[in-house]
Amino acid sequence: MGIFDFNFSFGTKQSKNVRELSTDELSKAKFQARIAIVDDEEVPNMENLQNDGYNTLKYSDILNMDEFINKKHHVLILDIQGVGKKLAGDLEGWGLLEYLKKEHPHIVVIVFTGADWSITKFKERADMADFIIGKDSEYLNFKMKVDAAIKKAFSVSFHLEVLKNQIDNSYTDKSRIEEVIREYGMDQGKTMKKIRKITKNEASLQSADNVLSIISSIYSFIPA
Repeated sequence: MGIFDFNFSFGTKQSKNVRELSTDELSKAKFQARIAIVDDEEVPNMENLQNDGYNTLKYSDILNMDEFINKKHHVLILDIQGVGKKLAGDLEGWGLLEYLKKEHPHIVVIVFTGADWSITKFKERADMADFIIGKDSEYLNFKMKVDAAIKKAFSVSFHLEVLKNQIDNSYTDKSRIEEVIREYGMDQGKTMKKIRKITKNEASLQSADNVLSIISSIYSFIPA
């Protein structure tokens, strides 16, 4: 199942059409977003985030990628020096970033660095990041990037765009799948039945099911 699969029921919602969270809904739901911070050093702004009510978890490194993915974080704040050596060798955090954005692109990644030269040297990988922020950034600027990352992680349109990038045009009408998800996505079973009429490609079906699980997770964070 998908990385954000929590087996929530869609049927409790009155409307079956999916939509973006409102500004008010997002401002309340953002404190439930799971934020991972991977850095081998202390992160002063982490305490500020926690004091403001954000849900953060600190790792000194990622040593087991599958175990990390199973934690189902929405946002990752990733240092790119001093971490990732076990899994990515000399690429360090850049190697972790490349793997995550290729294999698990629904996770929103903020690259967190104090080395501008490294961004230039690894520009192709740096461009994979959703956001980049310097370690010397003052807290309010840091907080703005985190809020923007959470907004992206809770955006239906973002996850549908990822889905379209994952689907092979030769097998699947990706635009039709998006239309079906937007119209019926609050009912996962019904949506998957309709998608199976569009494509028999197992990879496309798995990707669509993953996105429906993510949408379910997003809606579960809306306060009653």
